[in-house]
Amino acid sequence: MVSPRTFFAERPPEETAAVAIGAVVLFSVCLTIGIALLGSFFASGIDSTVTIDNPDRPPGHFCEHHGDDSDSAFADQCAEPETVDRDAGELLGEATSDYLWIGVVAPFAMWFLGGLSLYVVGRVAGGSPSFVGALALAGWAAIPEFFRLAVGLIGLRLVLRDITVDSVDQLEPVVTEAMAPLDPFLLVATLLTAAWQWHILSGGLSVEADIPWSTAAVAVAVPLGFVTLVGI
Repeated sequence: MVSPRTFFAERPPEETAAVAIGAVVLFSVCLTIGIALLGSFFASGIDSTVTIDNPDRPPGHFCEHHGDDSDSAFADQCAEPETVDRDAGELLGEATSDYLWIGVVAPFAMWFLGGLSLYVVGRVAGGSPSFVGALALAGWAAIPEFFRLAVGLIGLRLVLRDITVDSVDQLEPVVTEAMAPLDPFLLVATLLTAAWQWHILSGGLSVEADIPWSTAAVAVAVPLGFVTLVGI
């Protein structure tokens, strides 16, 4: 994390692949937990009740035609109220669970694409990296992401407290407004994370591809800079 060229000169990236993959797996677990925690932040921080359409009641046109028919399968359901009151925090918390798959899929997708990118730019730069070695370097780059994840979770925990929402239509604008002060901190965390990853990957690729550090630094900056700009 501090002296990647020295580290990888003593331990070729390909030989550290198992540990690097372990870092990706651990980050995936932590990211998934983080998304689940975000749901709990919503549930505990937003203390408001909103009125929504009753999900247990069929659509209006069904009840208009079959609601009064005692033999209809919709009769009992149409007797339910059209709207129900729900806790806004719990509602957002439940919606957050739909995104848990990101924590499972995204780290591994980014790891593979990152390894492929390092392999390609290493070859284009005139080096001779192995694909396994490039994947190992991409795995080590997951470690700085723990810093960004921690900053994001701590920041969200602080801003998503004591939020009042009067209607379901206000959920998105109110939450967005509450999170606005966090944007500069997330931007700084993103840039610091990218700089740390660039430092690790530049030193690692120079050893893995057997190219000068300056060449590796430029080669790494291209895909990493693109991903960072997209993230911002």
